Amino acid sequence: MSRPTVHHDHFIVSYPQEHVVQVTINRPDKLNCINQATSRQIAQVWDDLDADPTLWVGIITGRGRAFCTGADLHEWNTLHTTSQTNPMTAPGLAGLPRRTGTKPILAAVNGLCLGGGFEMVSNCDIVLASSAAVFALPEVQRGIAPVAGCMPRLARTLGLQRTMELVLTGRKVDARTMGAWGLVSRVVDEPDNSKSHTGKEGGNGGNGESAVVDAALELARDICRNSPDALIVGRVGVRMAWEDGDVEAAVTKLETEWYPRLVRGANFGEGIRAFVEKRPPRWLDPKL
Repeated sequence: MSRPTVHHDHFIVSYPQEHVVQVTINRPDKLNCINQATSRQIAQVWDDLDADPTLWVGIITGRGRAFCTGADLHEWNTLHTTSQTNPMTAPGLAGLPRRTGTKPILAAVNGLCLGGGFEMVSNCDIVLASSAAVFALPEVQRGIAPVAGCMPRLARTLGLQRTMELVLTGRKVDARTMGAWGLVSRVVDEPDNSKSHTGKEGGNGGNGESAVVDAALELARDICRNSPDALIVGRVGVRMAWEDGDVEAAVTKLETEWYPRLVRGANFGEGIRAFVEKRPPRWLDPKL
């Protein structure tokens, strides 16, 4: 059964195709910055993704000319003037910078990806970016540091010196450079940039279509053709190596903990039978 699109104050939750949930940040007048209430609400979407066996993949994107420009600094200023701070506890802004979870989230970066927006993307499983997208960590220019989770992760992905340059200068980097550096897996040309920047209404639950969102949906469709059990185990194996850095420990944990769970699942036998019988597999929702 199709699910209804849900409009929150500053974001939209839609289900554009089977097994996929999409979050579209929808605060274009504020360049999609995220306040604390919105951050908690989006984090709950990812918790629901992990808990719902019928959902296998998440997508996050933005509406307008920005993907996300990070935390709402007007809210930060109000907190600071009353001797409060914005906590940097896990899982972080919109539930992403320090998220662990079990299911993959794809970032479709449609435009400006600054500060906390960059922190969110640095921990997504796959990053696609519009050719018009721009990345930066300008916190240093505001007396802040990007401590929500991206610095150690970007150092792993981009290397020490490239991450240092981003963190210490706050300079902007284009999508193709981020592709060459290894953060962005695919750069997507927008046929008409004005449409992606104004948030043209379209078939993705009214979330504002763009070529990068279409590419993310196509990639999600490819992912969802596979065993949902194997998706979870495959993601865990890759992330253990990236996060822990101990390759043999990751292999041992996969062998002793995750592989037995995979074998016990119905999809393990179904995939093998489908191959032998020369037919498409009929996957069941995961129960790992």
